[in-house]
Amino acid sequence: MEEDFPRKPFYTIGEVCRLTGVKAHVLRYWESQGKLLKPQRRGSRHRLYRLSDIQLICEIKRLREEEKLSLAAMRRQLHPPASLPPAMSPAALAALGKEVTDLLRDIRDELRELKETLDEGGEGE
Repeated sequence: MEEDFPRKPFYTIGEVCRLTGVKAHVLRYWESQGKLLKPQRRGSRHRLYRLSDIQLICEIKRLREEEKLSLAAMRRQLHPPASLPPAMSPAALAALGKEVTDLLRDIRDELRELKETLDEGGEGE
């Protein structure tokens, strides 16, 4: 189906509706649900869709019709959360904690010195 799309930089909402078979109010609803669909807008504030948006619309339509997924489930499938960093060993975690503590201590000491300099009226170094 996607190979039949005319190649151009942007498509209007009417063109997208004709190409995908999805009604305009449905596209606007999907857009209102956040992170599911985000067409660009230009000075006229009209929605402008790229080919990648049309491909996403086709996938959303498929997930809705064939897999019967809710919008929340589609959002999770299409935009999975970033993976968590691998677990650190206790020794590595302790070393990192010490490094952070030392850095914070250095910052605190430097701030104290700056405060003392300011309290003295800026006289000093």
